[in-house]
Parts: sequence; structure tokens; C-alpha cells
Amino acid sequence: MWAILAVAAALRLWRLEIPSLWFDEILVAMVAKLPVATIVHRSLTEDFHPPLFYLLAKAVGEVGLSEAVLRLPLVVFGVAGVWLSWRAGRELLSERAGLLLAAVVTLQPWHLLLSRQLRPYAVIFFFSLLAFLFLYRALRDGRRRDFVLAAFSLWPPLLLHFSGLLVMGGAGLLTLCAWARGRATRSNVAWFSLTCLGAVALALPFLWMLFTRESAISGAQGYGTVARVCLDKLKELLTRENFPDVRLGLAALSLWGWIGLLRTNRLLALTSLGWFVFPLAALVAARYSTYFNPWHLMFLLPVLLLWQTHGIRMLVGDRALPWCALALLGAGLGVYVTSGEKHYYSGDSHNGEYRQQAQALLGSGSSATVFVYPESGILSPLNWYLDQFAQPNPVRAQRLGPQDATARVAVPGTGQPEWSIARTPVIPMESLPYRHRVTSRPEDLLAQVNRLEYLACQPVLEEILIATQAGRTGFAEFVFEAGPALLAAPEKLVIVHFGYSNRLPGNRFAVSCRFDGEPWAAAFESLGPDTRGHDKLELRRAEPFERLTVRLELLRDGRSPAFTGEDLEAVRFLDFKIEVRAENN
Repeated sequence: MWAILAVAAALRLWRLEIPSLWFDEILVAMVAKLPVATIVHRSLTEDFHPPLFYLLAKAVGEVGLSEAVLRLPLVVFGVAGVWLSWRAGRELLSERAGLLLAAVVTLQPWHLLLSRQLRPYAVIFFFSLLAFLFLYRALRDGRRRDFVLAAFSLWPPLLLHFSGLLVMGGAGLLTLCAWARGRATRSNVAWFSLTCLGAVALALPFLWMLFTRESAISGAQGYGTVARVCLDKLKELLTRENFPDVRLGLAALSLWGWIGLLRTNRLLALTSLGWFVFPLAALVAARYSTYFNPWHLMFLLPVLLLWQTHGIRMLVGDRALPWCALALLGAGLGVYVTSGEKHYYSGDSHNGEYRQQAQALLGSGSSATVFVYPESGILSPLNWYLDQFAQPNPVRAQRLGPQDATARVAVPGTGQPEWSIARTPVIPMESLPYRHRVTSRPEDLLAQVNRLEYLACQPVLEEILIATQAGRTGFAEFVFEAGPALLAAPEKLVIVHFGYSNRLPGNRFAVSCRFDGEPWAAAFESLGPDTRGHDKLELRRAEPFERLTVRLELLRDGRSPAFTGEDLEAVRFLDFKIEVRAENN
């Protein structure tokens, strides 16, 4: 067993720091940097899951923010899951079968991958297996202690991820079936239920807000469609690699193992079947219709691997199982460190190479003076790494000034070549009446802005200008120079129309105007949440002026519960239009 644990630890620790954090992991790390109250508030108002895993990640983040440090607790739970599989296999099948089950868990692709990522699924696997083991003991021996321990083991899955609701509900149905069949007393069922209710009470506010907020979470698809989706995710759960023949073989082995259990240990067969079927039936009955991946069914993996282990035991006999375990370990170890290296241990094996891109950006000697922001799924991971590698982060702390005749522009993380934009930092107002519009299109705004700091254009779904760093006010100033016609006009009316969006509390959008070097003559301020999308400023001017300056300011509040995934676009500038006409017109 020590050899199996050593291989399990080695496979999970080897090159742990090499794969870049991918978006889901960085999202956890970003949320974990928020204050505790904000994390809880965010889980109530924005997230799909309770706050426990973010709070655990926050505690780990106090030690360090490197990939290895953030992922290490999941490695510990991954190895602990291998050890617990050995204990469960010994008790549920045989001494030798325990070794094989531990070896199977060691090499199971999803378990290996998720033991190396900053996500809660290795923890969910461990406690799901623990809860199943205690529940089987409870139904076999009828001891109240096991019912209570099974219920307590279901707390972490529920408080870490709302898939835990399926696990707890399935276990509850199993206890009710056992009571109906005379295998559980009413008192033990009550103890189990009351213990489970403690976790439900803690999760209830978050569950209530989730189902209130996400009305489309169920009922949008038919029963047949949801059932097919569940079957597809089960096939993917069997192995991460898309090998149809391998998946078919593992499915057949699982079924063969369950049939064997039905013959030799009917209670274990029926308990594991209920554990497997009841949550899936609940998904179909609810017509679950939102985001769904195979790792969301991680709580089913223990019984699938248990069935597979028993299937092998039936094929080769109990005596050969230790040798099977050794052969499996040797073959699996060879596969993972050779052909599997690219998919588990390379820099981009976790769906992204953001660290490498950030390092390349810093080391490229880029001549870019400004960065146009890509979509947040690319930007957020890059900024996560750049914030650690450089202070100030060049993608945030970008500046343009009147001295910049040309803007060198780059879009980080996309591979697009840099390009140049010729600038006119002082915009002439030559005629009267005068009209001019500035949009957030990079070629338009960056060509005409006089000064810009801590703002960036983001032309993704629409062309917008956003703040680049939460908690810091960014600004853009546009300077208009009066021509002879405006200088000669005795009295002028200046109107500045502007479009914006400011949907969340704590954010700020402001517009101010001034003539020449005088104090600011007019100002507009929007403090979120603001349902308006446009407004205007009017200035009447009798004295001549040489220059008019329009200043935009955007502040994204980093304490907002919605501040995740670099949601900087929650406050945005769209465009503005300036009109100048003689007052008597």
C-alpha cells in the first residue's frame, strides 16, 4: 500500500507548478482575495455555489499565491482519497481488492487531474466515498453512530458545491428505502435527517437565492434531452480521454462488477445502485438545464470505480489482484510520464498557458504604449499573473499623453500583431455650429484622446472604455481648440452628450468640462447602480476661450460582490458628442 501511496503522491506532485492556472482556478483565486464579507455576499447574489471553498482558498492564499501552494491542499485530499479507497475496498470487497481499488483511483484520469487543480472536486470525491462507506455500514449494522457519521460526511460536499444537494438527497432516499424495508429504525433515520438538516440550514440562504435568481436552472429542456446529457457526462466521467472503445469497455466492466455484487453482496449492490441512480433521476426529474460537466458528477466516481474493481476481481480472481494492482501502477505511471505528459504536466495542460503568455509579454520588449483589452476570459488570467510579476502591471498602468504623436497598440493574449494609430491629441473646432462625436472604438478614441491613464478600450461585444484596475480612478481627457469662428462668436452654448453604463453599487462614472486653465465649469457624476444610459452637460459661455477640455472618469469598485473574472466592464463609457453653437441660434 505504501508503494501505491508513493505513486499517487508522485503523480499528483510532479510538476505541480508547471501547468498554468486556468480560468476556473484563477476565478477561485481572485474571489479568495476579496474580504470575507464580500465573498459571502457574492455567494448570495452572484455565484452558483456556497462560499466555503473560496474561504479555504483565501486561507491558503495567506501562505502563498504560487500554483504549487494554491493546489497543494487538493493534492493532499487526492492522496487521502487513494488511502480511503484502500480502506473502503478492504471492507467492502476484500483485503486484496482494497489494493486494486487504491491503484485504480491513483490512475483514474479525472481524479488525477482534479487533485492537481484549485477546485473542490478532489475534496468532494473523498467525502462522498467516506459518506458512502459510513452509510453502507449503517445499513448493514444498524448503528446510530454510522448514520450520524454518514450525515456529517455529507456536509462538505454540500457546503463546497451544490452538487452536494444531489448526494445528500440520494443518501436520504436510501435511508428511507432502508426504513421501508426494515433495515433502518425510525430513530436512526431521524438522527440521519436531523444531522443532514444542519448542513442544509447553513446552505439554505445560498440555495434560496440561487433558485430565486436563476429561474432557468431547470425546466427549459425535456426529460429525454436531460437524460441524454446525463448519459453523455457519465461516459466522459469514465475517462477524460475521448476513446469510445475504452469508455465502452469501462462501462461494461462497471456493469459486470455491479451484477457480480448483486450475486455476492446484495446490500452493497443495492446501496451503490441507489447512490448512483437517485441523483441522476433527480437531475432528469428537475429537467436540469444549465452548465454541466463530467466533474460535476465526481460524487458518483467512487461507486463506479468500486464496480470496476469488483469486475476485475471476478475476471482474474482475488489472489491475482495485488499483481494486477502492481501491473496497473507500472503501466499507468509509464503512460502518464510519457504520452500523458502533454495532457497533465505541460504548461498548457489545464486549458491555458496564461503564465507563459504573461512572462512573454513582459520579456518581449513590446513597444506598445497602450493595450486594447480582449474578452475577460483571456484578460483576467493574464492580469492575475502580471499583477504578481510586475508592479505596476503594464496592461493596467497604461498612459497616453499629448506628447505621443503615435500610439503603438497591442491586444494581449491573442497573438495579434501590434499596430500604430496616428494621433491628433488636440481636436480643432473650426466652424460654428460645431458637432463632433468620439466613440470607444480604439482607432477613434486613442487617436483623439489628449491624456489617458488606467483606462482601456475593449471592443468585444460592443466598443466600450473601461477602468483597468479596481479601486483606482482612470481618466481620459479630450482637448478641443477653438478656431476663428468660435473665437469671434459673442455667446456660445456648449452641449456634451455622453453614453455610459453603471449597473453595480460602488462604481462611479463622471464627466467634467472646463475652459482653458479655469476651474471645472460643469460636472456630472453617476454612482452605481444607475439605470440611466445617457445624459448631457450644458455650458453657456459669453467670454472667448481657446480650449475646451472634456474629462471622463471611471472607477470600478473592487469590493463589489460581482468583482470576479475581472468584471471591469461593469462601469463603462460608450461615446460622447459635443455641440457648440451660437446662443442666439
